[in-house]
Amino acid sequence: MTFAAVTWSQHTFGQREAIDSMKLELHAIERSENFSPDKPYIDLINHLGELYYNLDPDSTFLLGMKSLDASEKVGYIEGVVDAYRNIGAYHNLRGEYEQAMGFFREGLLIAEENQYWKGLANTYHSIGLNYYDRGILEESVTAYLKSLEIKEKHLSKIEQSRTLSNLGLVFLDMEDTDRALNYHQRALAIRKEANDQLGVASSMLNIGDIYKHTGAYDQALENFQSSLAIGTAIDNKRLASASHFNIGEINLAQQNFAEALFHFESGLSLDQEIKDKAGTAEDYLGIGEAQMNLGKLTAAKNAFQESLEMAMESNLKSVIQRAHLLLSKLNEMQRNATAALYHFKLHKAYQDSIFNQDSEKQIQKLAAEYAFEKKEAELLQQQRENELRNEARMEQRLRMGVTIILVILLVAFFVALRSIRYQVKARGVVTRQKNELEALNKKILQQKNEIEKVANQLFEVNQTKDKLFSIVGHDLKSPINSLKGLMQYVVDEKLSQEEFLLVSAQLRNEVEQVHFTLINLLHWAKSQMKGIVTDTEKVSINKILKENISLYKPVSEAKDIAIIDLLSPQTDCLADREQCNLIVRNLLNNALKFTNRGGQVQISSNKINDSFWEIAIQDDGIGMDNTTLSRLFTPVLKEKHRYGTAGEKGTGLGLQLTKDFICKNGGEIHVESELGKGSKFTFTLPIA
Repeated sequence: MTFAAVTWSQHTFGQREAIDSMKLELHAIERSENFSPDKPYIDLINHLGELYYNLDPDSTFLLGMKSLDASEKVGYIEGVVDAYRNIGAYHNLRGEYEQAMGFFREGLLIAEENQYWKGLANTYHSIGLNYYDRGILEESVTAYLKSLEIKEKHLSKIEQSRTLSNLGLVFLDMEDTDRALNYHQRALAIRKEANDQLGVASSMLNIGDIYKHTGAYDQALENFQSSLAIGTAIDNKRLASASHFNIGEINLAQQNFAEALFHFESGLSLDQEIKDKAGTAEDYLGIGEAQMNLGKLTAAKNAFQESLEMAMESNLKSVIQRAHLLLSKLNEMQRNATAALYHFKLHKAYQDSIFNQDSEKQIQKLAAEYAFEKKEAELLQQQRENELRNEARMEQRLRMGVTIILVILLVAFFVALRSIRYQVKARGVVTRQKNELEALNKKILQQKNEIEKVANQLFEVNQTKDKLFSIVGHDLKSPINSLKGLMQYVVDEKLSQEEFLLVSAQLRNEVEQVHFTLINLLHWAKSQMKGIVTDTEKVSINKILKENISLYKPVSEAKDIAIIDLLSPQTDCLADREQCNLIVRNLLNNALKFTNRGGQVQISSNKINDSFWEIAIQDDGIGMDNTTLSRLFTPVLKEKHRYGTAGEKGTGLGLQLTKDFICKNGGEIHVESELGKGSKFTFTLPIA
């Protein structure tokens, strides 16, 4: 458990209080008489947007747009640069890295032209994080070093410490522990000089983590104990909890199990107080491992189970796989081979699932196999016990017969005959019971096969249900919530007409996205429930295209995109009219979504052997790389969907439905695309 991470702001502690205070100050300024945006007001907006980075990215975006508008009106260059950085940060947090880089580069140009050193350094810092999040660590280091160079020349040392700390974290990810240690120690020296207690403790935790990583436990322990002392002194429970946990791990590695248990339990108490579920799950794992090594196996098992339950609630897969591994070791120590094997298999499955999400099916299968094997073992054990009891009875009867023969010779022959008759009868009963058990086993196997068949059918039905619910619950909920949030912001902030116009475009886009998603969703749901049914007739593609060009006229005009109709006259196809309309609408919508402002979309047609019309919809938009192209028609919900050039969202249903409808009507679809140059979707339909 580490305490520091590469973040947009240095610390997030106490940000809620700071945000509330700044919001009150901002509202007071806006309600004052003769209010007019000025530099202090714009700086306040930008600072508030920065505090919202990790708490509410949508607020960061709205405040960034508000600051950008106000800064451009009053000609405040520094405000424009900071606004661009906040807007870029919003896109970065959403994983829209190229869009984020666009805003960062705009800010860099303005900052360099006007020698706004703080804005220039902070923008390079943000670019470093952009590359770090994408895993391009070398470029991340380059950007951070540029930020550090500017800060060393023009800004305070405490500003430098932020970049030094982030460089240390990046080099640790690159396994360059010497450089990582050097940068963290430089950050620590600055923070000590500035008497920044929280910063000092954060640097000590990072340095301790490097020493722990390299096996230098004594130096690591020294740093963690220092950070614990500071956390306790300033009453920072999260800092103290992280320190306790790391000290516990070192004691565990050094086999000081009692001391390790004390620190894990101390960390648990603090994490429970601040309601940190992830930290609490990690603490329970440490407690269980210490108790297991102390020989307290029952207490250890309870701790592992607590950790496993919390990790399952929060879907902490790394904690889940470690909990199963430790439970496997514990059950092996208790000579419970079945449970040990069960937990070890789940550990391996979850370990693989960190890299492959499909392994969840394997986990469910293992759990089902374990339950069945357990039940089968119980049945065999019960059967064996019955046989042993029968054999015991038989031995008792034989002894009694022998005793009677020895004691009473006169009745020996009679007793022997009687005993033989009883044995024959007993064997008959045993044979009959055995035959009944075999018949029962066959019946159970038949029922098991039937249950598995029904379970597979239910699984397929459940998959379809899950797809539908996930789309309704996520892809419709997200734009509706965004729309609700924007509307609530309009109401709460009492915007002027000019301010309302700033957000009205986004409101309209959200409404159009919900409407388009509903259309695709209804067609998809219909195809899933009843299958795709086509009603072929003579269909004019020229007429359908004109209707859709008219339908999307507001979108094309808003993005200044030219739609060029180059269809041959009388491009008539033999197909389902409604499905043709949806094919053209989805492909035209897709082209407009991924075409930049000022671009163009071209639609053309061509006859192939007097049998098919080949229709092409080509744009000069952002295009796709080979990876995206290869997954373009992947079934819905299995891939992360891209956003359009204006932030348009999508469910991924459109292209899937388009391909299904084209194939159902006897055609084919092909895609050509090059990143940064645009895409061309070509499909065929029979000539009418």
